[in-house]
Amino acid sequence: MRERYIPAIIMLLAGAITSIINIANKVDVLTGLERLLIVLLVFYIIGLIIKSVITNMIIHANRENSPETDEEAEEQNKESSQEESAAKVSKK
Repeated sequence: MRERYIPAIIMLLAGAITSIINIANKVDVLTGLERLLIVLLVFYIIGLIIKSVITNMIIHANRENSPETDEEAEEQNKESSQEESAAKVSKK
């Protein structure tokens, strides 16, 4: 869920830096706005690429950690239910 904000954060940081540099260099307003627009578009696209890479890495990591076959999933479910029933018996 947090990865949804990555493009916006990257874009806004780049825009803030560009604005500060434009003000410090006393750039004309129209020229500064044109630069800002270009920077915002470019860094938004970069943010989207970074977001997709991170999302793919997370999905790939989840696939490696999950059971690969239905039989393994059933075995894990049986083991966890047996552990839960043993824990309930020991609590009584």
